[in-house]
Amino acid sequence: MIQNIELRWLYDLIVLEKYRNFTVAADIRNISQSSLSRRIQTLENSLGFEVFDRDTSPLKLTEKGKLFLLHVRSLLDDFEYNIDKIKGTNDIRSRVTIASAHSLAGYIFPKILGNLKNYQEKIFYVESINVNETVDHLRNGKCDFIASFYDDELMNTQFLCHKLFSAKLYLVTAPNHLGCPKFSLEDGSLPLMNYTDDSYMGKKVNKFLQEHQSHSFSTTFVSSMSILLKDMIKGGYGVGWLPDYSIQDELKNNELMVIPLKNSVLSVDIYLYRSSSRLNAASEGLWSFVKAIDWEIT
Repeated sequence: MIQNIELRWLYDLIVLEKYRNFTVAADIRNISQSSLSRRIQTLENSLGFEVFDRDTSPLKLTEKGKLFLLHVRSLLDDFEYNIDKIKGTNDIRSRVTIASAHSLAGYIFPKILGNLKNYQEKIFYVESINVNETVDHLRNGKCDFIASFYDDELMNTQFLCHKLFSAKLYLVTAPNHLGCPKFSLEDGSLPLMNYTDDSYMGKKVNKFLQEHQSHSFSTTFVSSMSILLKDMIKGGYGVGWLPDYSIQDELKNNELMVIPLKNSVLSVDIYLYRSSSRLNAASEGLWSFVKAIDWEIT
């Protein structure tokens, strides 16, 4: 049986994980570096496993440490929420942390909050980052959920997933002053606004180009952010693939037009991922709620 674990050690752990440096974390916790080191060591001794790999610089969590950190965050969130509730504190709100791919955040979270009647009882901490970073955030226990694309590495018993919806990437261009497509296949080499090679979208687009039409495009602008690519395409600087959920209004208002290229509509699946370990009460409630939402794109 685990004994004598102090709450302050858990808060030490949260700060040390964030900064990955004993000197910085000790200063924030207002204790000496040696005291912080002793407290973390005592915590690890009580647990019976190492939370940090001290042979790396900066510090890294061990695999067991990643899982433990997720439990610590959930435990402290629930603990603080319930203490405030017992005290009768006004306007107490529980915390939900989510990391989302750039291109998904603007579509997913208005839909969640638009359907969630008691969303004001929670504080949503949403970080919009690239796809690879979202996976790292989840693996390292830095968030409760990630909204991202299909990832084979997350399809195992360590994680739970719920498919939100399927989407399409369309090759689009801005119209010219006559309302016709500014760029067309007859132009020869089309200026391509493309995603970075290591991004999920970039891999999808590059695979299509390699298999079909690489000679028809000349990459002139690259970004991991689809919202920036959309602005560039709308500005008439080139063509590119954009997800349907992000261009519904633009297509309806003829601000963007689909280029009819054979086999160029690319499919993507969007998921909400979480750890299979228990989350705090607010996050568990959100998980149940999200699974009941109709995510069909109209």
